[in-house]
Amino acid sequence: MGRSGIVDGPIDEEIEIRAIAQGKTEVGAIVTFKGVIREKSPHGRVEKLYYDFYPEMASTALEEIRRRAIEKFGLVDATLLHRVGEVPVGETALLVIAASEHREAAFEAARWMVDEVKRTAAIWKKEIFVGGGGRWVELED
Repeated sequence: MGRSGIVDGPIDEEIEIRAIAQGKTEVGAIVTFKGVIREKSPHGRVEKLYYDFYPEMASTALEEIRRRAIEKFGLVDATLLHRVGEVPVGETALLVIAASEHREAAFEAARWMVDEVKRTAAIWKKEIFVGGGGRWVELED
């Protein structure tokens, strides 16, 4: 079963993929997107990101995005998880899974959900640089 929410530790993508497809024989496509923390930034070498959030607003926004994606793209199910707190380089901060009968809807829905999270969720990120220092990242970054 798909779900949405804020996660304060590592995200196990394999468990989430198995859960969304379990017992759903109509699923013909599962598209996943993993937002992974990268080391390279125009502002310095990143050690980790720190995600801060407004708990009620962020959780509500993620569930609303998930619900709207299922309706808008005719998905069988969807998962939308965002990690908060410190997330080291190489780990997943955002997981989007779209399950549908056909691949086109799954691809479109996954992309739409990623864009909506960035646009509407009350979640902010700060780059923490190797050697110290950091900066809050603007939406456009």
